[in-house]
Amino acid sequence: MERSGAAPRRAVYERLTAEEMDEQRRQNVAYQYLCRLEEAKRWMEACLKEELPAPVELEDGLRNGVLLAKLGHCFAPSVVPLKKIYDVQQLQYQATGLHFRHTDNINLWLSAIAHVGLPPTFFPETTDLYDKKNMPRVVYCLHALSLFLFRLGLAPQIHDLYGKVKFTAEEVSHMASELGRYGLQLPAFSKIGGILASELSGDEAAVHAAVLAINEAVERGVAADTLAALQNPSALLGDVRGPLAATYQELLAQAKREKATNAGSREDGESRDIYDRHLTQAEIQGHVSHANILGALEAVDSALEGQSPEALLEALQDPALALRGVRRGFADWYLQQLSSDREQKAQELGPEELLEKEEVQAGVATANARGDRELAMLRAVRRINQAIRAGVAADTVKELRCPEAQLPPVHPCASAVYQQELAVLQRQQQGELGHEELFVAVEMLSAVVLINQALEAGDAHGVWSGLANPATGLAGVEGDHAQRYFDALLELRQARGPAGAFLSWNDLQATVSQVNARAQEETDQVLAVSLINEALSQGSPEKTLSALLLPAAGLDGVRLPVASRYHLLLAAAKRQKAQGTGDPGAVLWLDEIRQQVARANQDTDAAQRSKG
Repeated sequence: MERSGAAPRRAVYERLTAEEMDEQRRQNVAYQYLCRLEEAKRWMEACLKEELPAPVELEDGLRNGVLLAKLGHCFAPSVVPLKKIYDVQQLQYQATGLHFRHTDNINLWLSAIAHVGLPPTFFPETTDLYDKKNMPRVVYCLHALSLFLFRLGLAPQIHDLYGKVKFTAEEVSHMASELGRYGLQLPAFSKIGGILASELSGDEAAVHAAVLAINEAVERGVAADTLAALQNPSALLGDVRGPLAATYQELLAQAKREKATNAGSREDGESRDIYDRHLTQAEIQGHVSHANILGALEAVDSALEGQSPEALLEALQDPALALRGVRRGFADWYLQQLSSDREQKAQELGPEELLEKEEVQAGVATANARGDRELAMLRAVRRINQAIRAGVAADTVKELRCPEAQLPPVHPCASAVYQQELAVLQRQQQGELGHEELFVAVEMLSAVVLINQALEAGDAHGVWSGLANPATGLAGVEGDHAQRYFDALLELRQARGPAGAFLSWNDLQATVSQVNARAQEETDQVLAVSLINEALSQGSPEKTLSALLLPAAGLDGVRLPVASRYHLLLAAAKRQKAQGTGDPGAVLWLDEIRQQVARANQDTDAAQRSKG
């Protein structure tokens, strides 16, 4: 798109031939139609939230019906569920072109517009679209549909782009040629509002007079007068709300100014109509519905700000929003979800940005899904508690594995373990376990089951992974002792025999603690031996005695009067070991120290007996 309209015109004083005038008319009609295509394109993009082909390509882009069926899903999802749309990603169309099944999409769209009540006079034939027999008729229907849905508050307003968009001379000439080739005349787009009003009313004259009265009141700018005109029963307007009078006046005045401006810039491509500059009944209803939606969204925002579930539920049930699936018992979930959505939008776009209708609908759907999951989970928890009380392990495991329970994996091979442990826990909790308690317990029990399976398979790595798993909840697990844990657990399992082969969580924790204690004893013992050897090297009988008396050394019968003898014998043994091994730094081990302590005690006792 580059410049507006067809080829440059001659100066006014140059006389055009009849042929040139006819060509200029064709160019003007082609430009006008391209504007209508661009208007429909932008409106559909606003509805679908996706980018569509350029106007010169839009006709072909609509022929497979995918975009139209998706549009139908926007305002009539029950009639056009996404799963019913053929070739929704258009992969088949891109690979091989049109397929007869694409007509199913067109028929879905036609069903959707019939469902919402668009008068049949606007409907195109399937062949108008699929065979491209009358694409202007299809675009005409889209314009009528946009105004009709806007009137119902189900879609945004379509905008008049005549004179505001530019197309290349080649694009205009090509479209003029296409229209001429098919011998097509443009429908009277400007008459859509009047046709809708007459189709939807039994008294066209009364509606016409009431609508003109509304336009006159809007021009005067007095909100009370505008409200009174809107409330005239002959206008056939629905859901006019007194508190929104000022908003109605503002929106209608702005829309009327824009329509008059667009009419002033329009060329004589279409016959003139009073509604070129006046708002039609459908447009007025659309702006009233839009104002009602804005008011309802402000009520939603106020309820969120006040954190009131009751006020929020009332706002969500406002007919202006036409929200699907609002449930009275879900108010707290709506408040939580929409508050989160509102906060996120405020962070991204600023605190003044309210949630839009589509965002509120999405929040309601998300909250419903979450609420359904939580309610299903609570029902599953009740069934689990009942099964535990009944005492049938297989039934308990069946309920634990129910997806609605939202619990960690359960291993049926150990059903008796789950039944036994959960029954004990249930009694401790006075007969009823909550979801959090069940989750922690099942997670821990399943981890214990996996450890037992790894022990049975002799899988040391699997045992260590289970012991170190935070879900198991064991205290004091140390990686340096992994093999010792494995050996100790195997030994315990074998000692118990087949009847006690399954090790409980208490067994695992006790074994870990015992291994840690033994390891600590060994560490302390090594330190004590080191201190004894150090004292010997320093030649201090007092330090040697102190080191020998350390509990970690585990030496029995160490006596104070024998201190000098201990030091003498141990020092001699240390020198002898150094000479024998050729290692000046050789040290005595605990058994060697124990032997010398016993020898010193024996020598001392023998000396005392000989004196006696």
